[in-house]
Parts: sequence; C-alpha cells; structure tokens
Amino acid sequence: MPPTDQNQATGIRVDAVRIRHFRSLRNVEVTLGQTCLLVGMNNSGKTSFLRALHLALGADRRLIQSEDFFISSGGDVASEILIDVRIVPVGHEGSRCREFPELWIESDFGGSNLISTDSSDNEFIAIRTRITQDSVQSDYSLERLRLQEWPASVNWHQAPTGGRAPRFRQLLSFFIDAQRDVIADLRTRASYFGRLLAKIEIPETAVAELEDRLRVLNEDIVGNSEVLSHIRDALAELNSTVHANGEGVEITPVSKKLRDLTKGLGVQFSDSTGSSFPLESHGMGTRSWASLLSFQAYVSWTARLSAAGGLPFHPVLFLEEPEAHLHPNAQRVVHAQLARSGGQHIVSTHSPYIAGQAQLGELIHFSKSGAETKVRRLPVELLQLEDIRKIRREVMRSRGELLFTQAVVLFEGETEEQALPMFARHHWGKYPFERGVSFVGVGGDGNYLPFLRIFQAMEIPWFIFSDGEESARQAVITALAGAGIALPAENVITLPHGHAIEGYLISEGYAPELKRAAINNRRPYHSPQHEQAKSSEVMQWSNNELEDYLSSHKTSMAVHWSESIIAAGGERSLPLAIRQLLDVVDSRLTGTSTQVEPDL
Repeated sequence: MPPTDQNQATGIRVDAVRIRHFRSLRNVEVTLGQTCLLVGMNNSGKTSFLRALHLALGADRRLIQSEDFFISSGGDVASEILIDVRIVPVGHEGSRCREFPELWIESDFGGSNLISTDSSDNEFIAIRTRITQDSVQSDYSLERLRLQEWPASVNWHQAPTGGRAPRFRQLLSFFIDAQRDVIADLRTRASYFGRLLAKIEIPETAVAELEDRLRVLNEDIVGNSEVLSHIRDALAELNSTVHANGEGVEITPVSKKLRDLTKGLGVQFSDSTGSSFPLESHGMGTRSWASLLSFQAYVSWTARLSAAGGLPFHPVLFLEEPEAHLHPNAQRVVHAQLARSGGQHIVSTHSPYIAGQAQLGELIHFSKSGAETKVRRLPVELLQLEDIRKIRREVMRSRGELLFTQAVVLFEGETEEQALPMFARHHWGKYPFERGVSFVGVGGDGNYLPFLRIFQAMEIPWFIFSDGEESARQAVITALAGAGIALPAENVITLPHGHAIEGYLISEGYAPELKRAAINNRRPYHSPQHEQAKSSEVMQWSNNELEDYLSSHKTSMAVHWSESIIAAGGERSLPLAIRQLLDVVDSRLTGTSTQVEPDL
C-alpha cells in the first residue's frame, strides 16, 4: 500500500532487526516495512518480537524479566540478550535513499557520529541493545551501543560495537497490548489519552471569561433543581458554625475551574439516530478501537508539535490484535485505518480478515519448532505479478485463516472437503481444527500452485490428497515443479490405478457400504414397501452402476458414504489411502517417521 503524506514526511524507517536469545527468539532476522503483520498460531513468538523491538527502541530495563532470557531444550539459560536494529533514510515514495535528511542529522541523530555507510555508500544507523543479568544485585543491565557495520547474517552477534548510543527523542516507540480499553485510559494519566489531556492549554485571556460562564452555569443548574437548592440551603448552616471568609457553601454540578474539567471527562457515542451514551455503556469492541484511536490522536498531535518546532518525528507502533472484540467487517477496516496513520506499524494479528487486506510483502509468519521461534516471509520480489494476483485471490481473500494453521491438507473439490474431515475426526478422536489441521479444496486440479507457493515460503506443513486420474496426477506434478518442489514427495498421496475417489473405494471392497449410503441418500421413500424395492434395486447394482451413481451425486453422497464406512468399524472404518494420508500428517506433526511410499 502506498505511504500516506504523513508517512512520506518522516524521512526514516527501521528497516531491519536481529534478535538473539529473547524468550523463544533464539536467532531471528526480520526485514521491516512501513506496515508489517505478524501472523501465526498462538504462542509462536509474535508478542516476544514486539516486546524485544520495543525494548530496543525505547522501553527501559524495568520491563525486563528473568523469563525474557532464552532457555534451550536442555535447560541452559542464555547469559545475554542482543537486539540489533538498523535505521535507514527513505524518500517520499517509501523506498530507501542514499542519505539521511538534514532535519534528522541536525536534531535527533546528533550529527554524523552515529551514521555509517555500506559498500554502496548508502547511509544507515545501527544500534545494538545488550541486556545482561547482574547476579550480584539480582537486577538487569541494559546498554545501547553503536554498531559500526551491518554484517552478513552469519555470526552477526559478533559484530564490533563502538561507544554508547543515545535514546532518540524524535524516534518514539509505542506498545499497545490486546487488553486496551478507553475507559481505563480516561482514568490513567500515563495512558495516551491521559498524556494528551495533560497537554491542554487555554490562553490566560480566555480563562477568566470561561470560568465566569461556568459559575453562571452552576448557578442556573442549582437554581432550576429543587433538590440541589434544598441541599445548598441545608449546607448553608455551615456558615453559622464554621467561620468562612469566602462564599461559604457552593454546589457545583460542573467544575468551576478549567484545570479540573478533565478530571470528570467522559466520552459520549451514538451508534444510531437516538440518544448518545457514555462509552462505558458500549461494548468492548467500541471501547478497544476508541482506545487505539486516542493513541492515534496523541501521535498526530505530537507530530504537529514536532513540525511546528522544526523537528522530525517518526513513531513506531507495536500493536497486539487490533481485531480484539471487533466484528469481521470492522476488522477489514482496521488495516486501511492503520495505513493512513503516520510512522511504522508492527502488528500481531490472528484475524484472517485483516491478513486478507494486507499486501503479501507485509506478512511475516511466526511458528514454533521446539523451544525456538522460526520467522519467514513470502519472497514477493521473486514472484511474477500474475503469481501475486493468484495468491491474493485464491488464498488470502478467502482463505486467510490458513496463515494460522499448523498443517494443511489440499485436494481438488467438494467430495474430499466433506469426507476427509470426517475420517480425520474418527481417526484422531477430535475435530481436525483441534489439532490445528485445515482441509482445503483448491477448486480444481489446476489450482494447487498459489497455495503451495505461500506454504513453502512460510514453511507451513502441507499435504496433497489427489485423484489418480492422469490429468489430476499431471496437475499435481506441474504445481510441484512450479513451486520448486522436488519429486518424489512423501506428503503427496495419490489414489492408485488411475482411480477417482469413488472408483478407489469400490476397488477396496467398500461396495456394500457405498450401496447402503446410496439407499440413505435416496430418502425419503413413499412407504416401507417402496424403500424395500428401491433398496433391493441398489443392492443389485454392478460396480460400474454404483460408480456412475456416486460420480453423478458427488456432493450429496460424500457425507453418507463417509458415515457408512466409519460405521463399519475396525480396520475397515478407514480406507487405506486415507489412513496413509493421516499417518503422514501425524508423522509431520509429531516428528516421527512414516513408511508411506510416495506415489509421484
């Protein structure tokens, strides 16, 4: 998405980060853009990444905990955490420039002592945040050091450092977690809403006039209320018992001093043509998003003050789950609203609706391998425009939830989409989604490639269950070749002897179960006699007649024959090819080996 005017004006970007030994991030390197969406399953390291980068760009050591140090599978605790960030100049169109703007050099970066150049004479600033444990004082040490170079990824942690690096005043880091609530913000001075309210300034020339209006307003309210007038008159007895040089008792429904107005500040919101209600009366979705909008108000106000003072300003927002409590259509709006605000946005999300709105280059996939987080992204720069279009259309727009799955089984169409999850539930004793496995029909044997491209790039385990017909086999082979996948592939299960699923089941001896399924599929019958006659007819079908019926009633029959086969019990309850598929999935998820022979 093209940067907005606010984003163009910042002149810099944090474009790369390397993290070593922070929580599950044993050794990761990520390239950052203006907007990045961190996707993946729960507990895969997304929040750890946000926290680490926030530490490097602004948070202090009081946020460090002992749990932040990486623990290996053998139980060894890391002695230090390293977080390297690189800052580069960018132009109005968002691409990298050769030199930093003068505005930044003259202010926050303090001249050229922090600026280095790479082999192409492009300027950059690299800062290392080093965190260590002080066992004597049971505390933590955090220091920021200048990196004189940005070395290759191998052994980057051994790069030499220079002197101490300052904390930048004009490059600010903000962390907003998923528990945000504008009601809590209104009551907390440290919130972005509270900080903005603290900036309220009214010209002295207007204060006296406005406070006089407040006094008159209070008198009018009390004068028009019998209860308030009664309370005032009753409390007036204080004047006779307590010596008062001032006005004595006053009833002030509205604060009479301007400096006190923000103490009772509330926000009203009307979501219809009726009366407005305070935000306390609205749901958490409205309150959560209002909290985020108040942050954006704080950032835009700070940007305005910086511009008025001739200073640059680059905010970096680390945001957890912007979709919290929002309905799907509202979630789709989130990405566009974030993109219109200034600075950079590093956002973790579990929403397929938000991910579906993103550019492919914005997506960063997180997954867990043992105790260690793996981070990957789609190499968009290596794809043709048509490839990108197909991935967005076939995968992202309608299948964004696949970015959050643990494994994916692909197949051609609706028959397998109904049958395979039923067999998987029977085999595992739980729904496939409980194991993090998705079963996806690609809509035809020529549509595998977009799915394979994104799963290969992000190393999401994938499997293909294909008909054995020659056209289907060739389509799978072509897709594998297009995705750069070598043959044979053990995670591809192809039905033997050129069969489609119906012919395969008949060849495996499931004709009795399939015929019972056909009888059920032809209900209702006019009478018991009619049912008996039609059932006898079905039971006399030849295998060819049975296959013709199954093929012509694919979508209605799949559930019936799956139930009929599962009801057979024992070994017969799971056809061999489907058992092979589920065994391969099991072996990948559990890390055990499988003896299934690849068929391609």
